[in-house]
Amino acid sequence: MELVDFETQVAGNHAHGLTTKRSPCGTWFYKPELASDARGTNERAFYDAYVDRAWDGGASVEGGAATPRSALERAFVDARVPRCPTAVTGANDDALDVEGYLRLNNLTHGYERACVIDLKIGTRTWDPAHSKEYVEKRKASDEGTTLATLGFKVCGARYFDANGALVKISRARCKEIRSSEELTRELLEDFVRDPASGEANNWFWPALLRQLLSEPLRLLKHRLVGTSLLVVYESGRLAPASDSAVCAPEAKLEARYIDFCHSVLKESVDEVDENFEAGLKLFQRFVEENR
Repeated sequence: MELVDFETQVAGNHAHGLTTKRSPCGTWFYKPELASDARGTNERAFYDAYVDRAWDGGASVEGGAATPRSALERAFVDARVPRCPTAVTGANDDALDVEGYLRLNNLTHGYERACVIDLKIGTRTWDPAHSKEYVEKRKASDEGTTLATLGFKVCGARYFDANGALVKISRARCKEIRSSEELTRELLEDFVRDPASGEANNWFWPALLRQLLSEPLRLLKHRLVGTSLLVVYESGRLAPASDSAVCAPEAKLEARYIDFCHSVLKESVDEVDENFEAGLKLFQRFVEENR
């Protein structure tokens, strides 16, 4: 199978000379991964812990011991973590596997005019479990960004303006935005602005953050370090839902956590992922204050 370029990517992997790809049908997203790179190994281990097969019999196996999985945890993982069928491969999957790539479901598949934003969540992108060299590198990278003050930073975005033209935020522009609370506020507003009416749709971000913070994130057995929130919706179709959902069905909204190559297994089931949760709470406060 010959892969094609992934045109809706807004941030992330161009590692080891490989670029992100998609399957010709558009269903699958292929993320560069090398077996010799610890980041790829760690991300695959994360997906292994939550892959569909791990739910068989209501238990998963970690370190040789069976761990019960609740229906609540399964529903949360299904809703917020992309499907990764290559974490456990079978006869029907082998033909779709491509060496050097991790295969995930393409969250923009089926969208005609996909608006996409990648937001790195947390007050920092390192963990005490990481090496001293990596921690120092990430501290230097985090300095001067909105992570500590807003709980997130912008890694990339694309949306459509009032003229119907695609606006894609460049890497250089992202660096400017992630160092400014005002530019970050403007981008969040522009990202969900209705391209026809110009309406700011200021209800969207507070509604989404309320939903995310109401979910059982603490059931995950990993600390999410350097993980992003990827939001996708169909341009021009955002509308408040009449029930507890964030948007009306026609919005075709996706809001998923992605990038787990630096995740860390928790030391106990009661441990709280304070960095990631603090990021979501600061994010919520920011959008509530600016609605």
